[in-house]
Amino acid sequence: MKRFCLSVILVVFGLVASQAQYYNSAIGQWQDHLSYYATHAVFSTGSSVLAASESSLFYVNKYDKSSKRFSKVNGLSDAGVKVTAYDPKTKSTIITYDNSNIDIVQNDRVYNISDIKVRSIEGSKSINNICFNSGKAYLSCGFGIVVLDLMRREIYDTYYIGTNSAKVAVNAVAINDTAIFAATAEGLLYAPKNSNALASSQTWQRMSDIANTGKGDYNINFLLQINPSELLVGTASESSTNSTIYIFDGTNWRTAFDDQYVRNLRLEDDVLTLVAYRSVNFYHSNDVSSGHEFFHLSDEWNPLHNAHLDVCDAIIDGEDIWLAHEYEGLLCYENYKQGSLTVKKYFPDGPMSNDVFSITASEDGKIYVAPGGKTIQNAPRGIKANVYIFDGYYWQALDETPALDTLKDVLNVAIDPRDPKHLMLSSWWNGVIEVRNGKIINVYTQENTNNTIIPHPYCYRIAKVEYDESANLLIANSMVQDGFCYLTYDNTWGKFETYSAIGLNEIMGMELDKFYHYKLLWTANNKILVLDNNGNKVLLDPNNGSYDKTTKVNCITQDMDGEMWIGTDKGIKVAYNIADIFETSDGLTSKTECQNIIYQENGIAQYLLNFENITCIMIDGGNRKWVGTERNGIYVLSASGNEQLFHFTAENSPLISNRIICMAQNGKTGEVFIGTDRGIVSYKAESTKGAEEAGKLTVYPNPLRPHHSGTIAIKGFVADSDVRITDVAGKTVAHLKSIGGQAVWDGRNFNGEEVASGVYLIFSSAEEGSRTACGKVLIIR
Repeated sequence: MKRFCLSVILVVFGLVASQAQYYNSAIGQWQDHLSYYATHAVFSTGSSVLAASESSLFYVNKYDKSSKRFSKVNGLSDAGVKVTAYDPKTKSTIITYDNSNIDIVQNDRVYNISDIKVRSIEGSKSINNICFNSGKAYLSCGFGIVVLDLMRREIYDTYYIGTNSAKVAVNAVAINDTAIFAATAEGLLYAPKNSNALASSQTWQRMSDIANTGKGDYNINFLLQINPSELLVGTASESSTNSTIYIFDGTNWRTAFDDQYVRNLRLEDDVLTLVAYRSVNFYHSNDVSSGHEFFHLSDEWNPLHNAHLDVCDAIIDGEDIWLAHEYEGLLCYENYKQGSLTVKKYFPDGPMSNDVFSITASEDGKIYVAPGGKTIQNAPRGIKANVYIFDGYYWQALDETPALDTLKDVLNVAIDPRDPKHLMLSSWWNGVIEVRNGKIINVYTQENTNNTIIPHPYCYRIAKVEYDESANLLIANSMVQDGFCYLTYDNTWGKFETYSAIGLNEIMGMELDKFYHYKLLWTANNKILVLDNNGNKVLLDPNNGSYDKTTKVNCITQDMDGEMWIGTDKGIKVAYNIADIFETSDGLTSKTECQNIIYQENGIAQYLLNFENITCIMIDGGNRKWVGTERNGIYVLSASGNEQLFHFTAENSPLISNRIICMAQNGKTGEVFIGTDRGIVSYKAESTKGAEEAGKLTVYPNPLRPHHSGTIAIKGFVADSDVRITDVAGKTVAHLKSIGGQAVWDGRNFNGEEVASGVYLIFSSAEEGSRTACGKVLIIR
């Protein structure tokens, strides 16, 4: 038996072969920006190795080491990958999801089986495990066993094997030449494999209890037929994380492994792999009884940049060992028999995790993701501090420093308008964190801010930081007497008292008014505090002037016209005019109204989205409103909100979840980054930020080649420009209006006909003919 500690050489491969050129993606195209670091399953699928992560999969080619990402954006039917398995006989990959949806992948084609997902079943529909036999997949479900015919790609049968054919939770299934075994909530059951009545509970019998355990009722969670005569059974106590693994030879029970924290147990090609806490052991299937592994891995020497061997799954494939690591991606220990001690790491490009609390877009086109968070009670989640940065091609994170190990829960990123490499971060635990050139250089607390930033009794709760146009850093400091703090551009600390207006209520967010320089802070108890530059205070009542009363403000966003759009637990309200917001009726409460948007539907007045819990509102380059919801995806509304342009959901689009946390738009490209509870995806919108001055237009694609089915994007306009497209003879073929700084042409004339091959000229004007721009596009039919 060989024992090795993976420690000598770590060669990192950031696989980006499938990385899209995001700047040139087509209008309406989706991209995934998911994390591929946290992997929980690995399989050999012939020429490739497949790894499963939280929301997606990826393949690594064994020969050229290229990668291919596989998510809902490019083929899978869902997100939230739960159980994955591969059957070499039918060359089928089975993917099951948290919502019990099922995909079968064969020859790079995806076949969806949604029967369990859509069927109304009392109790759990969870899919817990997958076992293959004779071209069929046996799914261990929360209600019984579902059998899939892999060649016909359909459900073959369903076995309800509880008492009197009742539903019963099945954790695992194993099959040998004569019998089928099922680990259930009612014990370990078995039935003749070739019986025609497996759907009847009368066919199933309970095996004798595991002998001499003396430990009460155990729940079996591992079940493997390791050789023709021995069944491996894994049990875990409800009061302990340790497992005990037993062998049953048809007559007697005996202990194989005891008191180990077993993460995974699998059999493949006559090799039993036992993945335990910080170790991996490999056994020949006919020699498990001896307890002697033929190969052993551990993290005794702490190999992976001070990371432990937190492995979730492992396989031996030829001369290589592949490991699905909990946060280091897919690891390959090459030529393990030679003891080379070389570990290579594979994962497609993406952020380090799928955690996201806020997304910030910079003027230069970079995207900054704050991965911290709060619990539903607004307590810190304890997520390690970091910032994920996307430059349009690759994702990066902050440099690893000792400071990162002690800092937690970054909620947002503020970009210094004087220096885009200088960032300030709000932490719901540590205070205000300063970053320069990708490195943490300071943490501001009570001690080094002249008692400006004050902690909550347990920790600092900085809800948000943001720079104003004068490069003053503004800080929302929650649950303290002086809830609004600032650091001026010349490094002077100051603060305004807020207790007299909102008490010690939790400040949930802050929005800066770009027209009158007011600061709006909203609290957990439905109050909106408005401050001017002198610290004068007024309360804006979100229910003043609205017919549909709400109890919670979730977000506030100012649009391009200066209107404040307020997302609440019952839809949207708008403060249309804040110029006179300091006019009060009682010295503290503003007279400014927050009105519902009312629209007509079938002749009946309706309040806009009053049935939705609004989580975020983003204003795109065309002043359109992107509205994120708690349970129903994204609504894209016209500038006034009176027209619904799109409604993206997980059911009708590649959106990976209907729970939207945050959104931001890259003003240069138009790409909208969408943060969900399952990670980040993006959508290439029609709008971009309008140019301040007319200049050279950018046209994509150019030339437009035959068989192109998409649209032509033209950007570089001043916002809301009038756009005309003519042929070289000067005949107008299309008349458009830019959405922000971009116009979209479908390549057709006024009659809806495709224009002929040739060069077409683009002219635009804004503000009654001033600030013109021009360009051209070549169309090849």
